[in-house]
Amino acid sequence: MKNVFIYTFLRILILAAFLGAGYLIGLRGIILLLMGFLASGIVSLFVLSKTRDQLSSSIFSASQRVNKKIASAAEKEDKLIDEN
Repeated sequence: MKNVFIYTFLRILILAAFLGAGYLIGLRGIILLLMGFLASGIVSLFVLSKTRDQLSSSIFSASQRVNKKIASAAEKEDKLIDEN
């Protein structure tokens, strides 16, 4: 969960930096938002690649733990059914 917060915080920080820079150079309104989101998306694609990889591996490992718990519970249930 920590990786989710770190990645999200960094994405918001990059977006805020581009919105601030756009505002300072004179962009306003929808153009400011469009340029801010576009530029921050492109930059974060490269800058946050390592953080995104860490996030995806933590999500994958969490899903593997859930799958193991489900398989274990199903195995226990099958044993109970077979005993009866």
